[in-house]
Amino acid sequence: MATIHQAPELSNFPGYIEVSRRFDQSGSGTGPVWTFEYRGTKQAIRNATNFWSSVGAKYSVVEDGPYSSASVIFSGPNYIDAGDPLGTSYIPVAGQEVPDIRYEFRTDYLDISLFALPAVAAEAESIGDPAFYKKTLEETVSNGLKLTEVSPLGNLPIARKVFQKLCRGEDSFPVARISLSRVATFSGTLGLPQVPQGIPPVYLPASFVTSWALPFSVYTMLPNVPIDPRTGKVMAPSGTAWGWKQTNYSSSLVVKTNMIEQNISWTFAPYDTDIYPFI
Repeated sequence: MATIHQAPELSNFPGYIEVSRRFDQSGSGTGPVWTFEYRGTKQAIRNATNFWSSVGAKYSVVEDGPYSSASVIFSGPNYIDAGDPLGTSYIPVAGQEVPDIRYEFRTDYLDISLFALPAVAAEAESIGDPAFYKKTLEETVSNGLKLTEVSPLGNLPIARKVFQKLCRGEDSFPVARISLSRVATFSGTLGLPQVPQGIPPVYLPASFVTSWALPFSVYTMLPNVPIDPRTGKVMAPSGTAWGWKQTNYSSSLVVKTNMIEQNISWTFAPYDTDIYPFI
């Protein structure tokens, strides 16, 4: 159920004010339903009940001290639009309902191989055989040998550092991955959720914001593409680019209320440009 909270305003009847209204597109299977909440003097609320009865609304009144509160439900062939005065009635069309949307950030940590470090990958490429580079270092450590005794890699500065780390049992390092989830709740009359794509696209940072119309409070919290402070270059393996890829798509339908909750999540990471389509 979408809830619209707004500042209290004077209603058509003096002496009480509207404090909130709610809209249920399905009305638990009975059709669209508006629920208004009012508060005011006892006499004003009592007078208003005559009008509510005349237009076929259901209402309940609670009198507490000098003031009363009323809950008024409109349903049936005519409905009240959220932006119109109380006396204006017509049938709302699909699309006037604004889904409830919330955003959630989550941080996960993945172990990445030492050989994925940009400096290590660059040195491995410089000898023309990255596979030989990796295999030699790992086999030298597993055989309990010194690097300088079995391989010319002992003359390479990065290879010596990697060799030392492998000897200490450090073959990987944790890397943070930021994920963003968009959870939307809306009526089934607006259409069922889309079918997820087999190979979802990767959104570049700029296109991600525009494609999903992210609000300012959300896109200002998105992480930046990491830059190596020593070289000023983007820290990404060869053949990859940083972007947001859909990593989760789920939806649930509550048949009784005809309400759908849709959850879409994206993860920010470097993705292979040969596998994923980029937008």
